[in-house]
Amino acid sequence: MAYSTSAGLPRSWHASPAREVAAGLDVDPSSGLSSAEAARRLAEYGPNQLAAAPREPGWRAFLRQFQDLLIVILLIAAAVSLVVSREWQTPVAIVVVVLLNATIGFVQESRAEAALDALRQMTVTTATVRRDGRLVRLDAAELVPGDVVVLAAGDRVPADGRLFSASSLEVQESVLTGEALAVAKSADAVVGADVPLADRVTAVYMNTAVTRGRGEVLVVTDTGMAGETGRIADMLHKAQPGPTPLQRQIDTLSRTLAWVSGVVILAVFVLGLVRGQDFGDLFVSAVSLAVAAIPEGLPAVVAFTLAMGTGRMAKRGAIVKRLASVETLGSTSQICTDKTGTLTLNQMTARELLLAGRRFTVSGQGYSFDGRIRTTDGSPVPATMDDALTAMALCSDAVIRDGQVVGDPTEGALVVLAEKAGIDVARLRQERPRRLEIPFDSAYEFKSRF
Repeated sequence: MAYSTSAGLPRSWHASPAREVAAGLDVDPSSGLSSAEAARRLAEYGPNQLAAAPREPGWRAFLRQFQDLLIVILLIAAAVSLVVSREWQTPVAIVVVVLLNATIGFVQESRAEAALDALRQMTVTTATVRRDGRLVRLDAAELVPGDVVVLAAGDRVPADGRLFSASSLEVQESVLTGEALAVAKSADAVVGADVPLADRVTAVYMNTAVTRGRGEVLVVTDTGMAGETGRIADMLHKAQPGPTPLQRQIDTLSRTLAWVSGVVILAVFVLGLVRGQDFGDLFVSAVSLAVAAIPEGLPAVVAFTLAMGTGRMAKRGAIVKRLASVETLGSTSQICTDKTGTLTLNQMTARELLLAGRRFTVSGQGYSFDGRIRTTDGSPVPATMDDALTAMALCSDAVIRDGQVVGDPTEGALVVLAEKAGIDVARLRQERPRRLEIPFDSAYEFKSRF
């Protein structure tokens, strides 16, 4: 797969005017690329997708199960026991335990890899793209530098790009910046060339989510591994995983057992020679004691225990690729966060409503429509309530699907509030289509639609 930054564009394209970026990409934003030009660029730059980590061959994954120091010591003990004692029972038992341990680990990793492959095939991002002067839906992998993509609330940004036009657009960029709040975007803002990624309000990036805004257009500039998400993926691929806490503890135990076995062999030899015993008999006795000091069943017990933990995690919807990762999660003693709400459900619920000097309470939780609006004094709900909730519903882009919000959480809470009052928000929006919009601005804290 070829990865390349769009030719003719500086690295600081986010600081360049949108018209200059479009000119550098040789594209007219009003019509987009032609199909022939898009095909040529796809062949030049490659598909717009992240590179997968090199897949480990099956034979290597199986042999990796024998890398633990305890396994190596057990295999050495089995070989020495077979040569010295000429008995098959102990060596065969050790080999069976070691193979069982390796098989459990290998099968678990294979199942996890297959599950991840299935998830990758199910998760296909599509994008609305302007090609040959018309809008078409394409697989995000087919995007090329210069494509014009139309975004709306609830969409996932398919590639890095410079905004060409925007209307009250907000994007959730926590996957790149760690900021919990959505970032307001503007196509006409002036930003410096050296500003950090979190302050590049003229640009959007791959795998971030649009929480607010409609009909937004961007000019794709970087695709695949050339984008910001691709750089993060490349660093993750290059990172070498370290041993888990359990692996470190087992390695320490293995070294301790090795020292104990060595001391036992030396002590038996010295005491036996002092007493005048035969050298061959002493060697057999010493090796037998050393083998007995090694717990042959420990690897199997650990593998079975971790496999049980992996099964429990799978029932909760978590895929664990390697058995040792289960114990690593269990060894977590501290979780550090820097943003309020990081560990919450990320749901907003309207609990109280103040209308015409009267206070109302709202029952229900999250984005479920189960709940009611009640007065605090027991009087009937006024008819003006519907007018207020109608305005709230029409002045938002959020959509509730299967108990989840698509769009801004605050707007989602207002949509749920209207539904609890018996308003069909979807039908209401069809009956009263939007004609004009004054986007929200934190300076005057106001938003209006007509």
